[in-house]
Amino acid sequence: MKPIMKIVDIRATTVTVPLEAPLRHANGCHWGRFVRTIVEVETDNGLVGLGEMGGGGESAEAAFRAMKSYLVGHDPARLEEMRFLIANPTASLYNNRTQILAALEFACLDILGQAWGVPVCEILGGRLRDRVPFAAYCFFRYPDPRTGGGEVRTIDQLVEHAGSLTACGAPARWCGFRSPPIPWWSTSSNSPPTRSIRRWT
Repeated sequence: MKPIMKIVDIRATTVTVPLEAPLRHANGCHWGRFVRTIVEVETDNGLVGLGEMGGGGESAEAAFRAMKSYLVGHDPARLEEMRFLIANPTASLYNNRTQILAALEFACLDILGQAWGVPVCEILGGRLRDRVPFAAYCFFRYPDPRTGGGEVRTIDQLVEHAGSLTACGAPARWCGFRSPPIPWWSTSSNSPPTRSIRRWT
């Protein structure tokens, strides 16, 4: 029987990932960065598992600190028990702990993979594939205010940008158009930009 581990600490850190250029979409302009919360769960045997939650800031970090009173001393392998401790179905009608639970569960699965010497996919039922294809979306974009680069305002610029994405490994058939004024154009159509993008397939 494997020894029981105990959670001794939970830490949360907000990170921002800058975009190359501000994205334009139906709601206006993206503010130029993605915000995430990186969660660290530490056990009494020194293992640290990592999880992630969308969004961040002081309130997100405070929410994870509040979970310590529930989870310090808890066995990270008892995932269902953890779910009922912090996000049971009734209580979750009145709070937003589902994302918090997911980040903590990711971190606990990471710990279990390290402790048991197996990839997490084996804990979850086994690997389905060895590689995961990369997909990309094409947005119209304003230029980066600092460098002036990254602008995509015309169809020619969009086609050029799609070409740069495929050079990074994204198959052209998975480069989708997501921004007005051409929402009906997709890579399954026979539109002029789509025909140009197919040069890279």
